[in-house]
Amino acid sequence: MYIPQEQLNNFKKTLSAGKAVVIYGPRRCGKTTLIKKFLENCKKPYLFVNGEDIDVQQYLSSQSIIKLKNFVGENKLLVIDEAQKIPNIGLNLKLIVDNI
Repeated sequence: MYIPQEQLNNFKKTLSAGKAVVIYGPRRCGKTTLIKKFLENCKKPYLFVNGEDIDVQQYLSSQSIIKLKNFVGENKLLVIDEAQKIPNIGLNLKLIVDNI
């Protein structure tokens, strides 16, 4: 059961092109649930991945713009759950925002 939250509206307001948004908080507080609720009504093509997946880690830690472009594809929104598990995720998000 989902309980509507003001944080969903706050999250929607922060999204814009060329921007990386980080949602953080304690374990099991509803971060992933909030994102999935947002994605239910998302009109843009998006890619939702989990940073605990070894394949996702390999692509998103590559520091290769070509590999990153191939991974993101035509999606306009990239959502990474458990991004902290991906080596060099900060640098690679910068590459994605700056080049894709």
